[in-house]
Amino acid sequence: MNFKSKHTLFTFAVIIASILLVIILKETAPEKTPEMKPLPKARVELYPVQTKDISINEVLMGRLVPLRRTQLKFEVNGQLASRNVEPGQRMEKDQVLLLLDDGDYKDTAADAKAQLQEQKAAIKRDRQLLELAKESQVLQENEVKRLRRLLKKSLSSQSSLDAARQKLASLQREVSSLQYNVDSAAARLQIRQSAWQRAQRNLERCQLKSPWAGVVNQVYVQQGDYVSPSQVAVELIDDSRLEFVLNIRGEIAHRLQRDTRVEVELDEKRIDGDIVSLQIDPDPATFTHELRIGLAAGHGYAGQMVRAHITLPPLQQALVVPVTALHYEDGKQFVMLHKENVIHRQLITPGARIDNEQVVLSGLSKGDVVVSRDVASLSDGQVVEVIKSDK
Repeated sequence: MNFKSKHTLFTFAVIIASILLVIILKETAPEKTPEMKPLPKARVELYPVQTKDISINEVLMGRLVPLRRTQLKFEVNGQLASRNVEPGQRMEKDQVLLLLDDGDYKDTAADAKAQLQEQKAAIKRDRQLLELAKESQVLQENEVKRLRRLLKKSLSSQSSLDAARQKLASLQREVSSLQYNVDSAAARLQIRQSAWQRAQRNLERCQLKSPWAGVVNQVYVQQGDYVSPSQVAVELIDDSRLEFVLNIRGEIAHRLQRDTRVEVELDEKRIDGDIVSLQIDPDPATFTHELRIGLAAGHGYAGQMVRAHITLPPLQQALVVPVTALHYEDGKQFVMLHKENVIHRQLITPGARIDNEQVVLSGLSKGDVVVSRDVASLSDGQVVEVIKSDK
């Protein structure tokens, strides 16, 4: 047997011996019992609940709007005869902006005036006729009395008396009719007077005038257009003073007062503003309140975006915790209350949020200790290890 064959046999013998040794060790190895290793404790940072006076300074964005804005409409129908203004023009009070073709309205006013004059003449005539009819009635009554006396003496016929009576009845009907006309004269005159005045007003309404001094912002109609009372014709703004309009949260709105200090940052400087109005009931879509702040004349321009710095009354001795200590679930807010290295979930009623601090209205007391951060992964009753506690 040569050297190569001896080496191969030796190698094979070593492999067989190794396999046999592994099998023997596996068969003779003792059984291992699984051991439960405790999970490491959660490591938390703590924050002692404290009270403090909090100054609240809100910085909000908004835009400047004109003091007044109105959309003007004609009160009558018609075709636009004259367009006297263009956007950007400054108008004085009662200056004519647009003019309708007023031919039909002039005729209507003329007819109403003529009917009024005719009614006045008819009333004057009826009064004169009434006086004459009354005199004729008295004379006819005397004639009837005379014929009765004559008939008793057989100096007159019955037919003459009957004819006199018929004429008297006719005169009585005429007096009654004229009396009605005279009695109702005031009402009929008022009807004609009202019709004439209404026609005059409609004639004046053919002119669309500026209700106050301002600037034309938009003109929506062209010469020759047919316009109706439901159609906006001109938009007019009063830019003599600007107002700052912004939408604020409820917690800010409820703490605003008339004397609350407001500074408006405008053109790299701050000017004082006055609270003009505050919407009490919030907008149903955004749940925000519209706040209007008046500025002195000569500052800014309409549509300019500016900042408002609002200094609210300070909160006295408010309970606060870090915003990171809050846990949200089902629309409610909780904190993890720490006691003897065990944490418990505590429901709170939150107040205003000031920067990185949350005001707590109820659920906590001064001196309570809460987990200050990473609370989402913690559970009620869990044992924890404190790694840091804020003083």
